[in-house]
Amino acid sequence: MITMERVSLRYAKGDPWALREVDLDVTRGEFCFVVGESGSGKSSLLRLVILEQRPSSGRVLVAGHDLGELAARRVHLLRRQIGTVFQDFRLLSGKTVDQNVAYVLQVLGAGRHEIRQRVPETLALVGLEGKGRRLPHELSGGEQQRVAIARAMVNKPPILLADEPTGNLDPDTSQEIVAILDRINRAGTTVLMATHDTTIVDQFRKRVVQLRDGEVVRDQAEGGYRQVVAP
Repeated sequence: MITMERVSLRYAKGDPWALREVDLDVTRGEFCFVVGESGSGKSSLLRLVILEQRPSSGRVLVAGHDLGELAARRVHLLRRQIGTVFQDFRLLSGKTVDQNVAYVLQVLGAGRHEIRQRVPETLALVGLEGKGRRLPHELSGGEQQRVAIARAMVNKPPILLADEPTGNLDPDTSQEIVAILDRINRAGTTVLMATHDTTIVDQFRKRVVQLRDGEVVRDQAEGGYRQVVAP
């Protein structure tokens, strides 16, 4: 589902390498944590997956697309297959929960009947039944992140990327958010989540890929963070 072959990335000539010789293969239906300290390359890796950045060298394949051969006019077709969730929620402040989630479908040209069906179904998936008419400022941080997840999933993409989705949340709420991502994964969606939250990684025994200075230093199936810290 996501493959990187000897991928390196440098944002500008003379800059340090953001990623160096990364090999990664995330299979369909897998849940994978990407961990590492700030500046280790976690967000850079996710940017390559959604083609916000092209690698300096190497090959990236996502959902059957070779991104090195994907024309700019077809990038939107790739991104339709990827839901994205960020630390800062990025909700439309003047729109209700329903409207925030429906916006994605409207952009994609979905009909009213499909939108009326999909939006409440997806809100139920993240535990927000009955809150569709509320505005973002009327919700807690955890609820706002649930809206962001619903927005990312309303189009039923096969891949979900989450970049530090618990970074602004307390420990209990963080666990609830990752439990939702786990449930989405168990339903068949491939999940790639970047995080520095070692407690979350230890609680959810998933595959862990650790980056340090842009390099993969450990790749462990169903491991906790403590086991992946290099000596």
